[in-house]
Amino acid sequence: MSRVTISIARCDPSASLVGEVRRITGLGILEVHDRLSSGKPVFDQEIFFNRTEDVFAKARALLWVLESGGHQPLVSEAGRPITAQILRNIFEASEEEAEELRRLDDLGHA
Repeated sequence: MSRVTISIARCDPSASLVGEVRRITGLGILEVHDRLSSGKPVFDQEIFFNRTEDVFAKARALLWVLESGGHQPLVSEAGRPITAQILRNIFEASEEEAEELRRLDDLGHA
């Protein structure tokens, strides 16, 4: 398991950014606004635990929304800063490994 956080630098977030982040995270409007404006994480979850595919999808959507809004996502994994692209690479590698295990299982090798 590994904890991943996603935030942005402090800003005065637009209503559309707050709405998009709220839709993805399920947090309340005021909570999202407060977190974005103070630079606190809007995503803070364990990955590789339960519902991995859901967590990956949520993180990817959040990265896309932040980048589309002109914000640089600040990502950390296990307390260490990483880039958004490294996080995407981690997700992709995990998904490829899971697909290979499913393929082997289908062939009766796992």
